[in-house]
Amino acid sequence: MIGSYLIDSITLNKDKGSDKWQEPNAPEAETVRVFINYGERRIENAVGQMVVSMAKILMRPRTIITSGFATRATNTISYKDTITYDGEAHSIMRINKSRDFSVRGLEVYVA
Repeated sequence: MIGSYLIDSITLNKDKGSDKWQEPNAPEAETVRVFINYGERRIENAVGQMVVSMAKILMRPRTIITSGFATRATNTISYKDTITYDGEAHSIMRINKSRDFSVRGLEVYVA
């Protein structure tokens, strides 16, 4: 059901962590179908600060990861990732899982 609403496209730049010399690995880019809901919102970010989000992005469910970036599986998302749409890269401020049992998805708020 959620697939019929995903009319926009973004590039999810996945952070791949650091190598054994602590040099950053090249990020992996993935094109994802989403719905972008533009508009300013005051939200609380992952560390509890009040920030302004410029858009809410709805996407299919993904696993939220906090470690193991060098060996990432498919369908994962992290706060270290960036999202590119309209030619600009945006950082992820907050990730919410949908609490509705009939429609599963993620709400990602970007700066």
